[in-house]
Amino acid sequence: MADTLFHGDNAPFLGLETPRRRPGERSDIDLLRQRVRDLGVDLRRNWSDPPEPVAEVRRPPVPPPQRGERFVAPRAAPAPAKAEDAIAFAVKLGQSAFGVLAARRGLALKSLLGLLLALGAAGLLRDWPVAVEPAVAPAPPATWVDIAKPYPLFELLAPSLGQPVYTARRHAPGGGREDVLTFGQFGGAKPFLRLNVYRQGEEEVVDAVYFVDMARRAAASGLGVLQAELPQALSTRFGDFESGGLELSGAGNMKRGNCRGFRLALEKPALTLGGLMCGAGEDKLAAADLACALDRLDLVAAGQDLELADFFGAAGGRKSRACADTVRRK
Repeated sequence: MADTLFHGDNAPFLGLETPRRRPGERSDIDLLRQRVRDLGVDLRRNWSDPPEPVAEVRRPPVPPPQRGERFVAPRAAPAPAKAEDAIAFAVKLGQSAFGVLAARRGLALKSLLGLLLALGAAGLLRDWPVAVEPAVAPAPPATWVDIAKPYPLFELLAPSLGQPVYTARRHAPGGGREDVLTFGQFGGAKPFLRLNVYRQGEEEVVDAVYFVDMARRAAASGLGVLQAELPQALSTRFGDFESGGLELSGAGNMKRGNCRGFRLALEKPALTLGGLMCGAGEDKLAAADLACALDRLDLVAAGQDLELADFFGAAGGRKSRACADTVRRK
């Protein structure tokens, strides 16, 4: 390979000598450019720019032909170019270019041909619709997590209620815990009681009006609220509950009008007591019966929660006004 020198704009590429243009090669280039213009390719277009939005053009309605006139149907708008049409256009462009270059082997014409094909492919292929698979958003983490085998933190000893079904769940982000004690069955031979003890953590708690709160508590037990009385103060050793009579409905169109709802929300400690209670069978449930059952609630273990332990300790020192035989944990 012959030695070459670098001289500014005349510097060769990769050490090759700059090829000299042959006679008649300029006219061939002009002819190739004219062929490209005839095919509709704009060489001056900036191929890296995004395609401009095309405004929708509404054609005016075509008036019906008058008598003696010939009806000419309007031309339909051209359909969007498909991939097959773009490939055919690229092939046609290549055939036209090779037709011009059939008898020529100049480096300038070969470079121009490669540039035209690259520009044509970039301009046509960039606007093709690309099938994008929809992204599957990950499922959000559960806010409440059920505790598989919860250690009982509370107990309620009442011979007429029997042993409860004890469940608990924890608020994953905030750390709060809700313990649920369920006695009996709705409409059963024994009284039905569902008591929720919610020790709040760092999570935000949205207060609901009494009637909405009772509807949510009933729905959690698979029940519905048919009627609800206005709540009144129910005095217990933990404080005054909001409580009122309820008529509930359950499975099999079972209805009970001997039920009561109750709730108590405290700021210190951040504690909420609430739930539902119904009398055994058709037996009436008085407000004093509900207060007596709530007074039997005691704390079994508080762990490091000293504020909760102090609250139950102070409540244990108060005498129950609802029932004289209240069982207290020593």
